[in-house]
This record gives sequence, structure tokens and C-alpha cells, in this order.
Amino acid sequence: MKKIKNVIILVAVFSFGSCENYLDLSPELGLTDEVVFDNFESTRGYLDRCFNLVNDFTHWNAQRNRRAHVATMSDEAGQTFEFNPIFSVINSGQWYRQPGSAEVGYDNSHVGDVLGNVIPSAFNGLRVTNTIIEKVPGSSLTQAQKDQLLGQAYFFRSWFYFEIIRRWGGMPIFDRAFTPDSQMDLERENYHVSTEWLIKGLDKAVALLPVEWPEAEKGRPDRVAAMALKSMAALYAASPLMRNDVNSLNQYTEYDMEWSRDAAKYAHDVIQFIDTQVPGRKLVGEGLTGYERDSAYISIFRHRPNYVSHEALWFLNHTNRDFDVNLSIFFQNSRWSSRPGNYGWAVSTPTQNLVDMFEVINPNDGRSYPIDHPNSGYSMDNPYANRDPRFYLSILPPGHSYGLDPAGRPCYLETWEGGQDYSSNWTRSVPTGYFFIRYIPPEAKGWNKPGYNLYNHSCNHIRITQIYLDYAEAMNEAYGPNADPQGFGMTAVQAINRIRSRAGVPPVLNELTGSKEVFRDRIRNERGVELAYENHRWFDIRRWMIAEDLFNLPGDPYPIKGMQVRDLTPGEPDISKKSFEYTVVPVPTQTRVFERRHYWYPVAADHTDQLGNLRQNPGW
Repeated sequence: MKKIKNVIILVAVFSFGSCENYLDLSPELGLTDEVVFDNFESTRGYLDRCFNLVNDFTHWNAQRNRRAHVATMSDEAGQTFEFNPIFSVINSGQWYRQPGSAEVGYDNSHVGDVLGNVIPSAFNGLRVTNTIIEKVPGSSLTQAQKDQLLGQAYFFRSWFYFEIIRRWGGMPIFDRAFTPDSQMDLERENYHVSTEWLIKGLDKAVALLPVEWPEAEKGRPDRVAAMALKSMAALYAASPLMRNDVNSLNQYTEYDMEWSRDAAKYAHDVIQFIDTQVPGRKLVGEGLTGYERDSAYISIFRHRPNYVSHEALWFLNHTNRDFDVNLSIFFQNSRWSSRPGNYGWAVSTPTQNLVDMFEVINPNDGRSYPIDHPNSGYSMDNPYANRDPRFYLSILPPGHSYGLDPAGRPCYLETWEGGQDYSSNWTRSVPTGYFFIRYIPPEAKGWNKPGYNLYNHSCNHIRITQIYLDYAEAMNEAYGPNADPQGFGMTAVQAINRIRSRAGVPPVLNELTGSKEVFRDRIRNERGVELAYENHRWFDIRRWMIAEDLFNLPGDPYPIKGMQVRDLTPGEPDISKKSFEYTVVPVPTQTRVFERRHYWYPVAADHTDQLGNLRQNPGW
């Protein structure tokens, strides 16, 4: 598999700026629309700019986030670096008129590279794709060439529009390449109308895109990618937040039933298509046990020799990436990464909030329980015993080892006072007490630089597991936990249990599958465990309208929790023989200001200042 190069052919021909800018054909070169768009390579080069405009949240400085992973916006992770916009803007709640800030930013600097903010990049992508959709049908290209280009253009247009509306809410229909003379002062549509339009575009993409690309073209969106995005977009449209119109923000708990039914069908269509048409894409690890199962599971996140996981449906794949920079900055502290200064901070560390989502498998009855269940056997005396197998593949807790140190001895995470990874200066500490290890092989240490490059990584925007989780959520809302009236062949409970089974986790307790409302919590918990650090949790807690509750606990100003460890055997040099006392504590540096208005980002101030019909979101 080869990487689709994120380059633009005939760079000198094209000039891009804000969302209103238009295709600028260089008069010095004597080029016209017909010359450019009658040539397949130049047209595809223009379209391929879209790859540069897709958000790569796996890069340490994506959107100029400056070392903070997107997980630090939600309750998944805490961070130790205060000089970044997630810490100073997103988590402080000060989102209005922040043009240069990650996520809520809207300035056009760096559009077209990894540093660019999502929203202006998406608008630029709409400009590119609409130009293709307008110019290609009348060109002299072959029908096969037109179909290839148009299929990708419809997919990318829907993706970029989805990126905008899941942040800003329903928007006008951007179905043409606007010029300076175009009427731009358009009224916003509600979220459902916006989604209906992007799904129509995806239907066109499905009809035009190939089932699979030739090996040299792998990485381009294909038919199943378009189907998967259709499923994801429909589930978002079904969600409580999206029941609001552009003028109000009521606190909904229930889903839209019609959209839930559609989302369930679309997810079923994706699963059926994978099973019958592209079996090479698969739910990784099914049917395996023990070490083979765990190895297969971790290959979803770091893989070789393939460049992307067999679960990946829509992704950016990375070859020749400087992995040691990205992985060490996000996930390791100075001792582990051997990086001095600002690069040696454990910038994005898992919270106790995330750790508590991993269930306990009681060895006495073999069942899996939430940690607060009376039969779980969970104890603060030994909080990491008998956990969901995914815990040990994802989280490194204090006092546990991972890989070897320079002397060939087990390398332990020592986050207690007196330990090598402890510091009273929170910016030099591991404030939540944990490392996230899904992406980092045990060989990846600063004293073993090649260890970082043992595996390939990809930025997965949609993978197969997510589709099962989407299916379960939509089915539960439409038909309840245990019903399958449409004959899809799988209930919501069965879909969740299939995800758990492949990871070695027993089925959900029957007592937690009796009603839609109770099982809803287990689905959401399963998403938190399975999709951790994959740029879903932040959008999930907003579309479910639960972020206010998560971040505004009664009498508790610090919603983000960590684990404080006390060494009870300070004279014992062998860490494997030490005893510890564990205490869940708030992490005071990790505030999360979230009010009702934060469910939608503020629409760019320069848009609403100039366009009288473009309504600002409620509360801004």
C-alpha cells in the first residue's frame, strides 16, 4: 500500500485564501478553465488538495494545538502544558472571537497544512470540491475519469460540510463555488436539512466510487468510506443536540426516531457491504484468544507491514512520519522520551474518568461488571486487578511496567512521591497518574529511538468498530436493546457484545440490557473505552447533551480526576514487591468550563458581522 501524497500539482496555477476566494488561473501561464480541467492529472492534482485540508488530529501540532491531544478537550485526558489553545481557550470556555485558536478558530492562516484550523480548511475544501463538481461534467475527460473525480469530490464535499455542521450546527447549503459576485448572505438551515443535503451527496459518491482502489491509489475515499460517513452523519442527526433549531438550545435527552431508524439501516448496510464485498476490511481479532487476540487488537492502532489498519474505513495514512516526535510529545514524559525542555512533558495523560470506564471481570463468576457494581469485586486496595483486557493494552497505571530500561530491566511508571516520574511541579509531573499506551510500542523509549518507528500509524476518522457502535446506538434508540424488527440480523445488545467478545470481554450483564435508557449508558461507556483518543468523545458528549453534567458536578469544581499513589514500602528497591495506597483525587489544573451555549461553537465573528442573515448560535 502506498501513501496518497498530500501535494498539489501545478501549485503555481492555484491560489487559495478564505472560504470566499475563487480559483485563480494565472494569466502569465495563459491557462484557462478548459486547459486545466480537460487534463486528468491537473484536475486530480487540484482535487488532491483535499487531503491537505482533512484534519490530522494525530499530529502533535494539529491546528496549532502545541502538544495537546484533542482528548484533553473532554474528560478523557489531562494535560501539563498550559501554553496551548485547548488549555487556555477551549477548557476555559472563552471561545468567542478567537480566530486563531484550535477547534473554535476561523482564520485562514495555514489553510492547506496540518497547522490549519478545521473550519477554514473545511470551507476551502468546499470551494475545491464544488469547483470540481461544476467543471468536470462539461470537460473532455473520459467518463471513467469523470466518475473517479466526481465520486471523490462528492465524498470530500460531504466530509468537509459535516466537519462544519458538527461544530457550528446547521448551515446554508454550500452547493456551488462562490465567487466575489455571489450572494453570500444566506440563511442557515437546521441540522437535519443540512444532513439531508450531505447524505444526498454521499449517495452520489457511493454510486461513483470504486469498491476498492488499486494498490497505488489506496488512501483515497472508496465506496465503503462514503457509506460509513453516511452512517455516522445520520447518527449525529439523530442525537439529542441536533433536535434543536438554529435559534434555541433546549436540553434534550431523547433521540429523533426517524433519524435513528435511518442511522441503524445505514450502519447495517456498511456492515453487510464489508462482509460481502470487502472481507479484507474486518473486525480485527475476532475468534482469537490470549496473546494472538491482544496482538491483533493492538494492530488497530499500530501496525506493520501494512500502512493502515484492516479496520480503517476513512483515514489519513502516514509513511515517513517522524513518529518519535508525535508519540513522545503526546504520551511520554522526559524520562521515558529522553526529550529535554518542553518536549519532555507527559502532555496528554489519561484521566481517572476514562480509567473508570473499563469494567472488572470477576474471577469468581467470569462476568464483567461496571466498577461500581456490588458484584464487581473492585477494590481500591488493588484497583487494576481483573480489568477489561483493553485496559492493559491502553492504560499504563502507576507501579506497572512497560518495556525495558537501558539496563534491560522492567521500566515502571513511578508517579508516587520519591518515584522517578513524580514532580511537585505539575507541568513536569504525570498529573493524572497514567500513560496512554495504545499507540506506543513497549520498545519506544528515548534511549531506544528506533523503537518509535517499528510500526505504522494512521489517523482513523472512521473504523469498523465505530460502525458497530453506531449501529448499536441507533438500534437501541429506534427499537430498544433486544429487538430487530427490520431483520438486520443483529440487535443493539448483540452488536455491543460482538465488540466486547473480540476483545475478550464477557457480554453485557442482562440486568443492564432491560431498557433503552439503562442500555444507553452501557453503549456510551463502550464508546468511551473503545474509541478513546480517536477524536470522538468530545463530539459524543456534546451531541448527547451530557457535557454540562460531566463538567459541572454539584459541589465539585474539578471534574477531571486522577490517581494519587503513596508508596507504603519506601525502602524496597524492587518495584514489583512494593505496596501502594491509592486515592482518587481531583486534578485542580484541569478545569472544564462548559455552559449550555458551548454545545455549539460560536460562528466566526467576521461572518456574522458582515452577513445579516447568518444567525449566531444561541448564547454567543
